[in-house]
Amino acid sequence: MTRLTMRINARLDDKYAEKLAYIQQQTNQAVTDVIKSVLELYYQQIQQQQKNPFSMLTETGFIGCGEADPNLSVNYKSILKDGLKAKYDYR
Repeated sequence: MTRLTMRINARLDDKYAEKLAYIQQQTNQAVTDVIKSVLELYYQQIQQQQKNPFSMLTETGFIGCGEADPNLSVNYKSILKDGLKAKYDYR
């Protein structure tokens, strides 16, 4: 297994240097650990954006969570009419 190690040399303006210092202060992490955490979060965000909507809905369990008549897309009008009649027909 090949192991890749990379040394990073970055120039930060005052705004980002202050943000980095703040993160270090709040988390008690070294600069290397902060950069690793930020890269991991950004990587996960990009991975989520690249998933298609169908796979996201399937993974969350949204697709397939309900039950209905297998022919609902064909018979939805009569099923709705019967359901409303049963619920609101007080005659």
